[in-house]
Amino acid sequence: MSLRDKIIGLEEQAARDCTITVQIHGGREREIFVENCRKIISCDDEFITLGIIGALVRVSGVPLILENFGVNGVKISGKIASIEFTEI
Repeated sequence: MSLRDKIIGLEEQAARDCTITVQIHGGREREIFVENCRKIISCDDEFITLGIIGALVRVSGVPLILENFGVNGVKISGKIASIEFTEI
């Protein structure tokens, strides 16, 4: 197996393993955990866009707080209004 094939296999596995968990606490404050986040595309108080394998995740709300909870994971908390997924 070539190095290229190994890398493609790892990317496919990461795409299968990517999870997004939404937890709602008390109806007001919400938290989203995104594992295998590849990069933060944009981040401000109202919108956060994350790059995951094969897609973009865009979260809107006020005020949004972005925290790192590991090597490839992030936590977004605040009054979340919407979550959008766009395939790339």
